[in-house]
Amino acid sequence: MPDDWDSEAVEEVLGACQNRALARGEAGLAAAGAPALAAASAALAVACVGLGRSRARAGVGIAETIDDLAALFAALGAALGEGEGRQWDPPLRLVGAIAEGWAEESVSQFAHVGCEDPLSGLATLSYLRTRLAEVYREAEQGGTSPADTHRLLVVGLPRRPDPWRRLALPILVGRDLRAAFPGGETLSLAKPGPAIALVPARSDLPLRYARLRRNIQAAFGTQIRMTPLPGRLTEALRLVDELAR
Repeated sequence: MPDDWDSEAVEEVLGACQNRALARGEAGLAAAGAPALAAASAALAVACVGLGRSRARAGVGIAETIDDLAALFAALGAALGEGEGRQWDPPLRLVGAIAEGWAEESVSQFAHVGCEDPLSGLATLSYLRTRLAEVYREAEQGGTSPADTHRLLVVGLPRRPDPWRRLALPILVGRDLRAAFPGGETLSLAKPGPAIALVPARSDLPLRYARLRRNIQAAFGTQIRMTPLPGRLTEALRLVDELAR
């Protein structure tokens, strides 16, 4: 982990705490407490890495592990929000720290499985191609067309200059995809390209898609689109290669 990973988080915590002390007329305490607060912020990063590792050892997925961190910050907000009901969201840097610990502990296990990205929990592009072949074989046997029965959802992942944001974005997008499609849908990640989901074109798909699109755009400012499958498998595989760029 880089030595300066938490510099922005430290400044943010220090500023908030010092402002509170100053508002209470405690200027001396605001200055004197800075070193201790900086040490506590750095220790929080180490604790998040450890929590990620321990949850991975227990067999807990990455989405549930991040939920643990969110629950911790929700409890902190309730305890320190001075009755305002304030919701505290984990900083992206701490999300990255807990994800790093989780990945370090579980990456060897996922390497043996070979079909999931260890950080986001999304399937590999190779697995998506395998599922497409299965869908087209099933359609041929049943006399249907994948163009009528399935859709591809494509969620763009903009390249962030901050490495921690680049790390956290696929994790959080994967979490939103699993929340929108908790069943047997194929949710994949095309590194370093978009997330691509193969989903059945059921009657509730437009509503699910609208909610997911609203959440994705509001939270990450990224784009999501839906496209039907072409009539032939070779065309579908070519389409996936184009979307993955």
